[in-house]
Amino acid sequence: MTWLEFALLHTSAPTTVRVSARHGDRFAEPTLVGPCVVDHRRTIVFCPPDADVPPGSLVTLPTGRTTRVRSACHLDAHGYRLPGHLQLDLE
Repeated sequence: MTWLEFALLHTSAPTTVRVSARHGDRFAEPTLVGPCVVDHRRTIVFCPPDADVPPGSLVTLPTGRTTRVRSACHLDAHGYRLPGHLQLDLE
């Protein structure tokens, strides 16, 4: 299963988030990252594995809420149904 197939299985439509990635003491220009799976209950976002979103970056969710990335973790597929991805834990 590819990342896009997984995202489409878990969302009604591809979801994008706007990210201002933090690099050192400055932020990059806001860019769109998608398709993502957003878990609003636990403030976790699952992104494509090639997304560049280090901790401290600002993320604007589809609801319009902007929050900061507490931690970002690259996870490999390891033979599970969930493909490799970047997990963002938000404040």
